[in-house]
Amino acid sequence: MSRKIILDVDTGHDDAVAIMMAARNPAIDLVAITVTAGNQVLEKTLANTLNLCSALSIDAPVYAGMTRPIIAKLETASLIHGESGFDGPIFSSCTKKASSGHAVNFIIDTFMASPPGEISLVCVAPLSNIAMALRLEPAIIPRIREIVLMGGSLTGGNVTPSAEFNIHTDPEAASIVFSSGVPVTMIGLNVTTTVLLTDERFATLRKIGGKASEIFTASMEKYIEACRRYIGESPAMHDPCCIAYIADPGLFTCRPYHVEIELEGIHTRACTVVDVKGVTRREPNVSVALTIDGNKFWNMLETALSLYRNPA
Repeated sequence: MSRKIILDVDTGHDDAVAIMMAARNPAIDLVAITVTAGNQVLEKTLANTLNLCSALSIDAPVYAGMTRPIIAKLETASLIHGESGFDGPIFSSCTKKASSGHAVNFIIDTFMASPPGEISLVCVAPLSNIAMALRLEPAIIPRIREIVLMGGSLTGGNVTPSAEFNIHTDPEAASIVFSSGVPVTMIGLNVTTTVLLTDERFATLRKIGGKASEIFTASMEKYIEACRRYIGESPAMHDPCCIAYIADPGLFTCRPYHVEIELEGIHTRACTVVDVKGVTRREPNVSVALTIDGNKFWNMLETALSLYRNPA
């Protein structure tokens, strides 16, 4: 039976791959895509999402959400994802429109109208939409099957020495989500940076053919260039790891830990503080991913791109 998910994105390069993987995977029922600001401003992340869905005939509804973090000033990832947030692909006219209504209201209404435990939230963006929904309607908390998110790390950050981008962009939202009582699975940099798009892997994936492979190739050429220039390594497939987890949790090893979001530290704001040794004696609130089967992940991605060689 397929897993029903709402996919929350700030569509840049790896978000787009996550959308491609989710939309045609038989193990996943993509109920909707919600969009927030993050990699770029909302106007651009929404346009990127609609362009991608239009080009690939992805029929899941798309809802625009938060234009900024709950408290913090928005700091985009334009160095990595470019002026558009999704530099590389060239899209023709977009036929897909955003659905009416705010993403936060859609999330609330959908969970209140669905049986408890039926739908999961998969979050590959700053957690602004999710936190606002939890605050506006706490009654959805027991109705959410789980929240699977790309964010945080056991091993240091990529924006500051201690903070990962999605958590750093809206740490107050992350704190709300992590302390909400909803089952949370955190797939952080310690895992996602083990699935790097090397030249060899890219050469294989770009040969697949079809519209998705074409978009993937154009986008990854820019993503590779930016990551090597500003990070000094090949790009990681951060966000697609969450889709891989939903499709096959067996690809990952996870352990339950108590995790807090640091909100006060001068040098450590937005750090995911994971109590690995249990020194606080507090109950675990997050399942933290520790490893991923890289070979199976790349096979899943290759299969996903191959599914777009023929019309849906």
